[in-house]
This record gives sequence, structure tokens and C-alpha cells, in this order.
Amino acid sequence: MKKKNPPAPPPPESSWKAGLFFGGIAAAVVGLLAWALWPQKKYTPLPAPVAVSLAKAAPYAMPDEKTAFSQYAGSQSCRECHANQFAKWQGSHHGLAERKPDPTLDDPAFVPTRSFQHGTQTTEARKNGSDYELTALGFDNKVTPYRVERVIGHDPLRQFLVDGGHGRLQAMEACLDPKKNEWFNVYGNEDRKPGEWGHWTGRGMVWNQMCASCHNTRLRKNYDAKTDAYRTTMAEMSVSCESCHGPMKPHNTWQHAHPGAKGDPTLTKFTRDQHIENCAGCHALRGEVTGDFVPGESFWDHYRLTITDQSDTFYPDGQIRGEDYEFSSFLSSRMHNAGVRCMDCHDMHSMKTVLPGNQLCMRCHTPGGFPNAPPIMPEAHSFHQTASTGNQCVNCHMPQTVYMQRHPRHDHGFTIPDPLTTDWALEATQKWWGPKMDRKTRTRATLIAQARQGKEEARSGLVDLLSSDEIPHWKASATLLLDRWIDQPAVQTAVTAQLQHAHPLVRESAIRTLEPVLQSGSIRSAIEPLLNDPARSVRVSAAWVLREGLHLDSPAGQDLQHMLHWNADQPSGQMQLAQFEFARRNLSVATQHMETAIRWDPNSPPFHHDLAMMYSTTGQTQLAIAKLRDAIKLAPNHAEYHYELGLALSETGDIPAVIQSLQVATRLDPNLSRAWYNLGLAKNSQGDIPGALGALQRGELANPRDPGIPYARATILARQNRIPEAIAALDRALRISPGYAEALELRAALTRR
Repeated sequence: MKKKNPPAPPPPESSWKAGLFFGGIAAAVVGLLAWALWPQKKYTPLPAPVAVSLAKAAPYAMPDEKTAFSQYAGSQSCRECHANQFAKWQGSHHGLAERKPDPTLDDPAFVPTRSFQHGTQTTEARKNGSDYELTALGFDNKVTPYRVERVIGHDPLRQFLVDGGHGRLQAMEACLDPKKNEWFNVYGNEDRKPGEWGHWTGRGMVWNQMCASCHNTRLRKNYDAKTDAYRTTMAEMSVSCESCHGPMKPHNTWQHAHPGAKGDPTLTKFTRDQHIENCAGCHALRGEVTGDFVPGESFWDHYRLTITDQSDTFYPDGQIRGEDYEFSSFLSSRMHNAGVRCMDCHDMHSMKTVLPGNQLCMRCHTPGGFPNAPPIMPEAHSFHQTASTGNQCVNCHMPQTVYMQRHPRHDHGFTIPDPLTTDWALEATQKWWGPKMDRKTRTRATLIAQARQGKEEARSGLVDLLSSDEIPHWKASATLLLDRWIDQPAVQTAVTAQLQHAHPLVRESAIRTLEPVLQSGSIRSAIEPLLNDPARSVRVSAAWVLREGLHLDSPAGQDLQHMLHWNADQPSGQMQLAQFEFARRNLSVATQHMETAIRWDPNSPPFHHDLAMMYSTTGQTQLAIAKLRDAIKLAPNHAEYHYELGLALSETGDIPAVIQSLQVATRLDPNLSRAWYNLGLAKNSQGDIPGALGALQRGELANPRDPGIPYARATILARQNRIPEAIAALDRALRISPGYAEALELRAALTRR
């Protein structure tokens, strides 16, 4: 019997095989999460919609603007009966969140005329008659005077809004520090220019989308996609009484009809959780689902929260790094989990703390204080003197980070400081606390740090966390961080179980993590019932991952479409629409949305990357290569882009260029196993056998769970007649995947020789 030659090693992968992750979060887009799409290799007909019962969930319907606003009485109507509360609110940060220019407040900043230098630019502030003006580099790249239409914020900084045309107000980069009466650039040392998304003339500083809803009461953005214009309205300017208490006109009417009477039937007493969720809508880094939150309604019906995940918004222990606006870090805390809520520490109307310094903390942390709060003696606990800054509770447990150059904000995670990498501090804490420092929070932070680095040892610890009594925020974080291992059955089982968790944040996170393995019928079947989840944010997430065959007229389908179109005035919203249309095989519409995203923000690499994915899927390889190169120009150290460029180039037959791109990818990210794999195959096709085997071995080290890499190495070794080494490589592949048919067949053939 004639011996068969060993199978040829596979060619370098096609650019668009499963494993290329489509999508990403556009840089600096606050509050908008762009989900990921896994493109197909070829365009295929749209499958029939999945037969799912969708009768239980009711779709969101935005109330008529006139009807909604008619229920608001205005803050001045509260003054008569609630004089003390009104006085505290009127001068608060909420009361002054947004206003018209005012001579008493604004003359000191604009009179006399003065200017300040920032980067290569100069901005001048002056008063021109009764108008306040800022002369700056702006639209059409011209230095022009702009009249101040409104002021947002009060202390420690104020921003100024000017007319941007088409119904827009733009937030200028020129800001005022009112305590110092000093002008400064909110971007610090950056020298942003017109045409950039984040310049004050760009969409990143459009008040209608980025600022208005949290600086005003019951705002309606009213964006018209056809004209790319706004007609923004609101029930009342600034964060009024009714921003937190809800519309009060019926209450006023009843009170005037029944003076002095009690038992007003128009009033609904909010629970403690409703109170905090009233705060959370603005004090959170989140994405909009409906754009129309009303006090008393669920946060999880209107928003999607950003939490500790693969990004660097939070440190691995949950401390804030980027701006999170308090709620997410507070939700992660033991304080929140124990039942503490915002108004336990903050006065509802002034928003100041109810007691100064350590007195505030000692309300709970004394014998007989808040249930289960451990009694603490500050000096004995801190090992610092009474009057020292080191003895202040907030300096360790609520450290401050300065945002917008002048705004120090306290971390609300109430984390326990852990100086694990600071020798002098570590020595002191080990002396004071000893083995108590080896606590659950340290273990969790270590797991998160390892997972972000792709270290295999984090996987089992994160899976264990999902079955623990951990705070829901951290279960959601662990779920998201397990995405890189979601191909493993044990991880799939653990994450799928979280679809039944009591907290909507955990269920939503599980849906997002399971999206790449939807081809499993059991996982799809587990997600489909969540189209009827009690929380709209969960229903929308389920609709998104099932978007390819979703019934668009179903409640979940309608909610998803509402969210997508609500966010369509930002580049990342256009990217989401592109991904949605792409999944539903509306390829020309998808491409148009991606091109719009790039036009609105040409400096965001993910947009160029995702358009490249679309071009390639439709066979436009050269256009895909050009877009990938655009992405690389903007993000030259992004290893995935070089990897994908190498795969795209493989379709042109330019193997030397393929090798060059893949070598850059592996240099930038030595853990990118598929880049090593394809580099090995490319080198083999050029006859560089030592280079091919070396690259494949590096790939195995980067991902020891991929049986295809040792199998590819075995095929090369077999063709070189290095049979014992080939068998050893096949045995490695079979230890990873015992049923690997090709490896079994090749091993049998080699052992018969």
C-alpha cells in the first residue's frame, strides 16, 4: 500500500475567520457602549427569525412632550411651603447647574477684558455691552468672538455654552476657576484643534448630547437625523426640585385645594433604592437606553452602567481612574451592599455632607451605629495623630482624583488601601495589620489585574467568584473579564448560570460575555427568555446579541431600535447602527453609517478598523487594507490592527508583507497567539522551517488551549520526516482536544510507518 504524504500545513488564515473581534469603544465617548460583532466569512442570506415568545415585555413609548411637561410646576412653586429646603437648594450645585449669564456671577470673569494662553492658542474673555463673549479659535478654523448663551457648573469650575448652529450649544474649552477668578483650559496641556471630535467645536462637546440631560430637568434632546439638527427643550433649566422629586403640578393643585391638610394622594413615597437611582442617572458613567428617565423609575430601565472590566476606567481594586461620577464605584462598595444610601451622608437639598470630617463616619462606626458597621477608633485604626491628614477617614478610604483640571472628586468605592507594590507602605501595613491584609479584596484585585493581562491563572479564580457571595457589581465584573475564556465549557456553564442572577447588572454582563458562543443552541436558548426580562437594559442587551434574527416589531426589538436611534447623533452611535445593519445583511446601509462615524470623528481608530471589516466581508480587500492602514496610522501600537492587516494581505498573496505585519503584531503583543500561528504558517509557505516552528511554539506558549497550533507544527515536522517530534506535537494537540479528528488521523498514519 502506497504511503500518503502528511497533510500540508494550512495556509495563513483568511482575514475574516471567527476569532477576529469586530467593534470597540470609540475613544473618549462618554456613556456609549459599542457592542461587538463577529462577521461571517461570506455574505449569506438572512436566516428566518428565531421563534421566541415576546408577549410579556411592553416596549418603551416616550410620552408626548407637551403632556409630559404639563405636569411640572417649576421650582418657584415649591418656595411658598418649603422655604428652608428651597433656600438650601437655590445656592447649591444643583440649583446652579445651568443658568443664563448673570452680571453678579459673571462680571468678575469678563470685566476687564483679559486673555490666556493654552497650547498654541489664545482665548480672550470680555463683556460687549450686555453680552459676554469668548474670542477663540473655532468653526472654520477661524478666530471669532462667540457670545455666551449659558453657563453650566458653579464651583470649582464653570463652563460656557455658545451657539454652534443647527440647534446646538457647544461647551467651550475655556473654563473659569471662580475661587481664583482664573481662566484655564479644561483639556490641560492638550492643544486640541477644530476638526477633532474632542475639540470644543466637535461632537464631543455638543451640550445637547453630552451635558444637557444632567444639567436640566426632564430634557428632550429632539435630534433630527435627517437634518443633523436639534430642537432641545426641557421642563425647567437647571437641576430643579422636580429633577429629583418628579413632576409636582398635581401636588401643588391638591395642596392649594386642601390647605394644611395631610394625606395628599398625588404623592408617592420613594424607597431608599428609588432615591439613590434618582441620583444615579446623572452620577454614573452610563449609556442611554431611553433618554427619558423620570424620578421613581428604575435606573436599569433607562441606562447601561460602566463597571470595572477590561478597560482602565477603574483600577483592578475598583478605585476610580477615569471619571465614573460616583454611582458605579459606590455600587461596588461594601457600604452600599450593607444598605447605606446617598442621603445617609448627603443633605438632600444642599447636597453637602450632613456632618464634617470623621464625625460623619462615626455616625455608623460606633457601638450601636449602623447595623453590622464595625466600631472604629480613628487614631487606633489609622496609626496617625488625631489632627493629622492621615487620621481622616476619607483620605484613605475615599481618595481624591482631579478631573477637568480643577475638580477633585472623592472615590465612593470606600476601598481599603492596599500598598502591595509600595515597599515603604507595605512594610508599615504589614507591621500594623499583619495577615489581615491578605483579605478577599486583595485576592479579587489580583485576579482582575491578571485577567486584564490575559494570564491563565485568573480564570479559575474568576469562575469561583461567580459562585461566591460576592457583591453583584463584582460578579458582573468577573463575568465580563471571563470573555477571553468563553470558549471553554466550564466557563460557559458558569457564565450562563449568571443569566438567572437577581441583579440586572449581572444578567446583562452575562449576555454580553456569551455573545461570541451563540452558535451553541443551549446558550441561545438560555438568552432568549431575557427578551422578556423585567429590566429594559437586560432586554435590550438580549435583543442586541440576538439582533441577526430578531423580530423588529417585538417589544425588545422596538426598545433596541429606540436606543440605537436615540444615540445616533454621536459617532459611536453611528457605529452601533452600522453593526446592527451589518448583522441583518443591510450592507450598504451599514457602510454608510460607518462612513458617517468616520466623517464625524476621523481620528478614532476603531471606526476605520470596523469599516475595514465590512469591506473585507463584502470582498473589497483593497479597501479593507487601506482602512486598516488608516487605523494603524492613528494607533500604531495596536497589535490587533497589524495582525488583521497581515491576514488581509494574505488574500493578495503578498506573503513577505504578511510576515512583516505579523512580526509587528507579535512584537507589540507577545500573547497574541493567532498572530504567532499565522506567522508560523506564512514562514512555512516561504520555506523558513526553523522560523515557522519557532513562531508556532511561541503561539503555543501564548495560548496553550488551542489544539490547532501544535497540530500545525506537527504537519510541518512530519513533512520534514521528524516523526517522533511530530507525534509529540500531535499528542499535545490531543491532550487539549481528545476528539481532534485530523490529529487522530495523522497520528495513526505516522505510527503505521
